Amino acid sequence: MQTSFSGAPNKTYRKNRFFDGLRSTMLIKVPKDLSCDELNVVLGLGSPAVAASASGTVAVTAPRDLIIRDLVVHAPAGCVVTAITVSGDAVLLGSPVPVEAFGPGNQSRPQFDLPVQGGTQIQINYTNGATAGNFGSSFNID
Repeated sequence: MQTSFSGAPNKTYRKNRFFDGLRSTMLIKVPKDLSCDELNVVLGLGSPAVAASASGTVAVTAPRDLIIRDLVVHAPAGCVVTAITVSGDAVLLGSPVPVEAFGPGNQSRPQFDLPVQGGTQIQINYTNGATAGNFGSSFNID
């Protein structure tokens, strides 16, 4: 059985075999033309080495339309995020934010839930603390 959703682009959908197997009255459908790109849930920005007290930038171009959920950063203590921009528009306003706010162990990381078109430039600026290390960062995406 194929169908389309009102208000959505005219695409055909196929039943999800997992949910269909549950014999539930709820019918979950996924796009028939689902690609591997749409299964990705992490958008990496790299992990460059950064010297003590140095500043740097990591950037990525969105490979497809996506939603930025939250930022995860693994960096030396004392490192701060000074700017987050999407297509040149500031997402982070005000004072620099310590990387611990975006740390992998912080379950209350800020949620952006920001729709981004494919081809959009996403950039994070940071300043390292007194310890050299790597600034590893990624966004959780949908």
